Amino acid sequence: MSNLHLFQKIANVVVYLFFLSATVYTVVGPAPSDEVSSEGQTYITPSYWIEYVWTLIHLLLGGFVIYQWFEPAHEAAIHGVGWHFVVSVLLSSAWLGLLKGGHYIIGFIFVLLTASSVSCVFYKLTKDYPTTSWYDKLFIHAPFSLWHGWIVFSAVINLFQAFTGVKEDGPSIWIRILVIIAIVFLSSTAVGYVEYKKHKGDITGALVIGLGLLAIFTNQHDAWIHWISLIAAIVTLLYPLRPYVFKLVGRSSDAENAPLLG
Repeated sequence: MSNLHLFQKIANVVVYLFFLSATVYTVVGPAPSDEVSSEGQTYITPSYWIEYVWTLIHLLLGGFVIYQWFEPAHEAAIHGVGWHFVVSVLLSSAWLGLLKGGHYIIGFIFVLLTASSVSCVFYKLTKDYPTTSWYDKLFIHAPFSLWHGWIVFSAVINLFQAFTGVKEDGPSIWIRILVIIAIVFLSSTAVGYVEYKKHKGDITGALVIGLGLLAIFTNQHDAWIHWISLIAAIVTLLYPLRPYVFKLVGRSSDAENAPLLG
């Protein structure tokens, strides 16, 4: 292992610990003012329980910074993930801090930058570093697939936080239409995950978005948004099971052998 590779792995550990502490601070630190909390509510805001996905991502990324020290993970960690992990962590930490301070427009810029960096890792691993073991699937591919799905979902939520809010008389027809378009976009993106990686097998990003749509359903009470988000969540969560359903009824599917991770 060269000195540069050693430095890169140490940097991954340091920024992960910083990332973890920054995220913990946003949860247990001083609560935002009532004005900031009110401004952050929109007609697409999900229920708080979806944040547990973020906890799972942190745990798996912790597994990554440990697994990177083992020889089977070296190439994927150094050349597949590369310095994008450091960049993604720093951008994501800044984004979370901006959201906590109520700076939603600037936060939206940072979430787009974070999504770009995470996307580089996601597509690089997909194209050049297929999994060779369950350790690769669990600690290299899975955390970045989950993170990619999460950051896409979060970017849509942040977009509405930046430019819309809630009103006492409920959403206008235009806000309702925009929210429905966003829900359809998220569901279509999740289907795209399955179709894009059906031969390599990765549906974790789709599942994250599906759970996010379910969280929108449980938190929003406008009839149109409420029920359309439920329909979109059902479609999104069931679509990855399509090949197994086809197999049960005796039909073939290109995605039939796609595993859940990697």
